Amino acid sequence: LSASAIAGEKAAPSDANSSVSKIQGIPQIEDFMFCEGLLKKGCALFKAKNYEDAFAQFNRWAERGEAGSMNNMAVMLEAGLGVEVDFERARKLYLLASEADVAIAQYNLGMFLGAKYMDGAHAKRKISKTEQVERTENLLNGYKWLRLAARQGHNKAMAGADELEPYMSEEQVKLALHRIGWVLRNI
Repeated sequence: LSASAIAGEKAAPSDANSSVSKIQGIPQIEDFMFCEGLLKKGCALFKAKNYEDAFAQFNRWAERGEAGSMNNMAVMLEAGLGVEVDFERARKLYLLASEADVAIAQYNLGMFLGAKYMDGAHAKRKISKTEQVERTENLLNGYKWLRLAARQGHNKAMAGADELEPYMSEEQVKLALHRIGWVLRNI
């Protein structure tokens, strides 16, 4: 079983391709990437704005199971750098890298899932039961992944979790913390 299945993480019905990415247009986007060891060459290509070749380089390593490269591909897919924007594929790659315990991927996934609710726009309009379930799952899982990244020492992850918490009920925070404990017991 995957860590998400063990943790009770359900794939929320996704409208991911219709949402706006929070990563697009960030000047230092490489800060969201894993650029150590085998991935240095791909990151150098990325920094030189040779996005297609960087994506191909990361893809080669991802096919061999290298989780950091999956995170980097997800960043590029989310931002549309060298590839077409594909939020659903980015989410899946972030999840795979997060389950492999890559802290930056856990941070990226947490923000990917939770950031769209932080602007308050979702709270201002009436949403369907299906949208409410999706919102709850995304907030719970976003918070969980941010806290797991913070546990590994990712410096922005705890601030991200703190930023997300006001959009959650007390019960949702407790449930997210329960999911974190479930993951940690099953690692």
